[in-house]
Amino acid sequence: MAEAKQFNKAEIEELEKEMGINIYDDDDFQGVTAFFKHDWIKKFLFVIGVIVIGIPVFEIFAFAFPPNIQRPVHIMLMYTIVFMVYPSGFFKNKKIETVLNLILIALIIAICIWARLRWVPLYIYPDPQTYEVVFTFLFIFLTFEAIRRSIGMAMSIIAFVFLLYCFVGPYMPRFFAHVGFEPSQLVTQLVIGTEGMLGDLMSTGCTQIVFFMLFASFLKISNATNLFMDFSKAIAGHLTGGPAKVAVVSSGFMGMLSGSASGNVATTGSVTIPLMISMGFKRHVAAAIEAVSSTAGQFMPPIMGAAAFVIAEYTGNTYWAVCIAAFLPSVLYFTCMFFVVDVRARKQGMTGLPKSQLPDFKESAKKVVPLLIPITVLVILLSLQFSTQFAVMWSIVALIVSYLPFKEKRVGIVKILKAMALASKIMIPITTSCAGCGLIVGIMSMTGFGERLAYGILSVANGNLFIGLAFTALMCVILGMGLPTLAAYIVLAALGVPALVQLGAPMLAAHLFVFYFAILSAITPPVCLSAYVGAGIAGAKPMKVGVTAMTMAPFIYFLPFMFVIWPGLLFNAPLLIVGKNFLEFMLFMFPLIIVPQRFWFTKMSFVEMILFSLSTISFFFMKDYALISMLVLFGAGAFLHFTRYIREKKKAAVA
Repeated sequence: MAEAKQFNKAEIEELEKEMGINIYDDDDFQGVTAFFKHDWIKKFLFVIGVIVIGIPVFEIFAFAFPPNIQRPVHIMLMYTIVFMVYPSGFFKNKKIETVLNLILIALIIAICIWARLRWVPLYIYPDPQTYEVVFTFLFIFLTFEAIRRSIGMAMSIIAFVFLLYCFVGPYMPRFFAHVGFEPSQLVTQLVIGTEGMLGDLMSTGCTQIVFFMLFASFLKISNATNLFMDFSKAIAGHLTGGPAKVAVVSSGFMGMLSGSASGNVATTGSVTIPLMISMGFKRHVAAAIEAVSSTAGQFMPPIMGAAAFVIAEYTGNTYWAVCIAAFLPSVLYFTCMFFVVDVRARKQGMTGLPKSQLPDFKESAKKVVPLLIPITVLVILLSLQFSTQFAVMWSIVALIVSYLPFKEKRVGIVKILKAMALASKIMIPITTSCAGCGLIVGIMSMTGFGERLAYGILSVANGNLFIGLAFTALMCVILGMGLPTLAAYIVLAALGVPALVQLGAPMLAAHLFVFYFAILSAITPPVCLSAYVGAGIAGAKPMKVGVTAMTMAPFIYFLPFMFVIWPGLLFNAPLLIVGKNFLEFMLFMFPLIIVPQRFWFTKMSFVEMILFSLSTISFFFMKDYALISMLVLFGAGAFLHFTRYIREKKKAAVA
């Protein structure tokens, strides 16, 4: 009963968090705390948040603003929120901190007004004056500071290194050298250029990503976290290792909403990790299961992470095409994770949660239907090739209508405004990532750094796609450490994708490969943010959680290689090939799950382990006959295992 009480307490806390009156609590804003009443600041932040989201909504129903109005206004409002919410960390004196942040807010307002007024003239006559060069570097500094506060120091350092590269390039070794640039050349490239801080990435953020964040915030306001958690418990809570399977299922649901691996761990892990520990899982194992499960939520359609919009932009595909391509890999990921949990739970003799501690399936299904209706509408509209903005707005309308019969849960004006303010809060790291990555991509374009690195990858790979993929994967994990997925993907796509395409990888597959490994950097030591969050909840050592997450599910590192090599896994082949590739992957990966544990339904014999291992190994040597060899070897191992398992059960029953 203690576990049930703990579960209920966590649910109540989550419900209060979602349904609370204030989007910003006193602890949420620490940048501007002196001279003003806290209630005024909260109301001001709320109003700014509503305006930030209201502008793109207005553009859908009325008319679109030109880039020289839309993007500077978006940056001005979002940076204002950043400097009001996040403190600098340099001053303990609240008055000094407030004065500093008010100055930064005044500067960003002045810079955005300048960008608005001088955008077109500078585009036509790119000859900036001295004060405009100063404004550009102030803008860069404010972007670095906004990134440092909202995302972390790692990305600020990376962006600064690229900025430095602009000026020290002529003095670097030949491979990295470039002609060098004058400060005045940065004005047009990094402010009004298509690849700068106010370029195409920022446009994607404030015209497309913002709508899906608004949809996610409506789901959160509608108590989606609690309802999806209940539904997950009803589906999987009674199974072997129930709490761990709840973690897998709920993480799949919630990862679609959060767009953040560490945020997903914090949300679902606060409930599932204590339950897993209480059921017998070791602390570091419970945290690792949650971290691995939560990480792939951003890869799960139909509401993928913010990077999916950038993938669509870069590849020239629709968002729906990206969703279709990502569907089967995400299903394979969660299916394999489900098996990992099942095998570990069986090995430790665990059972599921008692029915008395679980919600009724029919009741939880009824409660989740109003949430599934708008998601279904979204999928249908996207599949019919409607724009993402149109699809999301009608999905929100469907959500509002679906709750009309439930008086206490109706989405009225207050909830709509709260959802808009919450969406702007979710957009903070996305906006700063778009600005920072725009700066990095702009500098790479100026200096030719991306082409040089692509040439380096091609030289190392020597025409071998697999070597190119391995080198790119290593680069993704290293450079992605400590960065949010969107930022990691944008930087890495500019560096790695051109080489992979030249080596023969399909364009969309190459982008998804980089996106996938950008996600995996969140659970790969030494900087594994999701593992850190899970370790904090579980009371375990972060590094031990990270290493366990890496080793417990080896399939996560093989899957992206497979969907580049096997086009059927991205639905880029006839259905017969799709089915063949799906079966090949499962036969290749399942032995990697059970053999290290030496257990499936019972302890495996030596002969069974050899047969299962050969099933995976044969993939590398049998080529055209790989599927047949894997089927025969795996089938033989499974036959021996199950016949022995049945005999053991009969003996135990007789005894």
